[in-house]
Amino acid sequence: MKDCQDITELVERSKIERISVGDRLAIRMHSTICKKCRQYFRDSDVLDKMMQSKRFKHLGEYQFTEEEKEKLKALLMNSEK
Repeated sequence: MKDCQDITELVERSKIERISVGDRLAIRMHSTICKKCRQYFRDSDVLDKMMQSKRFKHLGEYQFTEEEKEKLKALLMNSEK
């Protein structure tokens, strides 16, 4: 069985591409037993809807500078250790 991190990654990936039937089933099974992931799914949907609204549309147009990209990469690499 997949853990919470795997499931949340699948949920987010499913929003941008089609995932397998097995992955969709894993999400459904996990969400029946995990209250925190169910809450995450709801919160994620709310955030997606907010980002698509006119009020927050400008945030999708932001472009990171090369310096910001490098800092983010460094932070991600350190968090994986």
